[in-house]
Amino acid sequence: MFAKHCAYVLAKKKRPKAQVTINPTGNIHIDVKDEKKALDGDFEDLSFQKNGKVTILVCQKHSKQKQHCWRIELSDEDAKELTRLINEAEDEFEILMRDL
Repeated sequence: MFAKHCAYVLAKKKRPKAQVTINPTGNIHIDVKDEKKALDGDFEDLSFQKNGKVTILVCQKHSKQKQHCWRIELSDEDAKELTRLINEAEDEFEILMRDL
């Protein structure tokens, strides 16, 4: 069970680069270098919203009052890959917990 790392170019005018770390324990860390932002979220708080030619990854806390934390725009292809990586991480964690 290891964290997965990948890099994406965000779908914005300036096209900043984002380093993404997907942790199988259920969280994601995104470091947007050009904007000096560090974004964190739990898998359960993430959603993907299709918007034209881009997909928006939204982190929204699921507490009593849904609190919008952050959002980034990805190409559709990158969003599909990120979805796949998150699903794989969840599966790995589930297998590990079952084996314990």
